[in-house]
Amino acid sequence: MAENLQPEPEDPKLSDIFGPEHVLDQLTASTREEVIAEIVKFVAEKRMVTDPRWLETALIQRERMVPTAMPNGVAFLHARHRAADKFPRQFLALARSKEGVSFGSPDERPTHLFFLLAFRRDQAHLRWLARLSWICRRRTTVSSLLQATSAEEISRQLALAVEELPGNLKIRS
Repeated sequence: MAENLQPEPEDPKLSDIFGPEHVLDQLTASTREEVIAEIVKFVAEKRMVTDPRWLETALIQRERMVPTAMPNGVAFLHARHRAADKFPRQFLALARSKEGVSFGSPDERPTHLFFLLAFRRDQAHLRWLARLSWICRRRTTVSSLLQATSAEEISRQLALAVEELPGNLKIRS
């Protein structure tokens, strides 16, 4: 499989890794494991992962080690180790839960936004994790993502937030 991988930029633009088709707007899960299973099923149906069982296991193991939920109702799901051969293309996906799910957040509040980061290179993974962390620390941004009425609007809101990143987090051309 690795020989079929397309070359990708070291620091991909948002439009290279995310769009409205990467949004799961109505999570129905009520537990951590159900959230992970539902998101993995979503990306597997879109053929964004070649081995859904591996991804689900890797995400569950990562969450058991240290939860990826942050204050403000956001979690950044990712496997502990990069596995380039598991993803035909690197991507970012976003799932929303209206009710929220207990996900181990330090503020002990429910988590509503679940970003799934699937990158082939550690540097791209770390840069996008830093970007998303910066973006989601702002309650107004999280609120706009939660209140958006469509996947297209979510995608636009995230793109606007990326445009407002500080200089050290800007995407390198």
